[in-house]
Amino acid sequence: MSTNDESRRVELLCDRALVGLSLDEAAELDALLGADGDTDAFDLAAAAIDLGCAGGELTPMPAALRAKIAVPRVAPAPVLPAAEAAPRAVAPVVPIARSRTLAWTGWLAAAACLALAAWSWSSRPEVPPVAVAPAPLPSAHPVTPRPPTVADERAALLLRARDAVRVEWSATKDAGARGASGDVVWSNREQRGYMRFHGLGPNDPRLTQYQLWIFDKGRDDRYPVDGGVFDVDPATGDTIVAITAKLHVGQPALFAITVEPPGGVVVSKREHIVLTAAMSSTG
Repeated sequence: MSTNDESRRVELLCDRALVGLSLDEAAELDALLGADGDTDAFDLAAAAIDLGCAGGELTPMPAALRAKIAVPRVAPAPVLPAAEAAPRAVAPVVPIARSRTLAWTGWLAAAACLALAAWSWSSRPEVPPVAVAPAPLPSAHPVTPRPPTVADERAALLLRARDAVRVEWSATKDAGARGASGDVVWSNREQRGYMRFHGLGPNDPRLTQYQLWIFDKGRDDRYPVDGGVFDVDPATGDTIVAITAKLHVGQPALFAITVEPPGGVVVSKREHIVLTAAMSSTG
């Protein structure tokens, strides 16, 4: 905006605050204001002088200004999005007879206040809008995922593998099998399985370990597949063990648990068979 336009805008704002504007001047001021913000500083300055000098002999306040300050302020309407914003309307101002020369009374002080308001308003710095990032939502303490347990993996196999078969253990007459129970789960397609035991006699890993044998219909019964060694919780006798078959199992027929020296053996003498689980069918 040019300096002449700025001066003209300030002049019209001062006139509006002191004596009011004609319809043509109001339209001119509206065009000069454009999208500028609040310009009530001029009106408020004039109102403050009028109230401060109420005890003296002053020229009566213009009707247009008195009407502005007599109406209580209301909450501003919500700001609409740019696409929906209504065109800025200018309140009609009743044209009044006026003189450019201010009365030599308290209105001279009002003019001085208006000049100060005009200088403050016209020289205000242009502050670019600052993007304010939304405050971060409070978050709970990060939780480290718990690695799956053997029990979780067993349950997942039962849900995932359609050919998974679960068979109950049967205890033999061996003393170590007294009161023992549980089951074996096996998926032949995944060559994966788990054994679950309850009440199985605790072992001393320094002396003995339990070992699994998988009898395959396609193999000689003298050489079952080694399924790995394991220990039992000495406090409860309960445990879940993942099967680690050393060879591919074609068609499992029987799972057997024996008691062997630490680390297991290649070929079991089958002197201490404590549990067996016969597979009736596989997928």
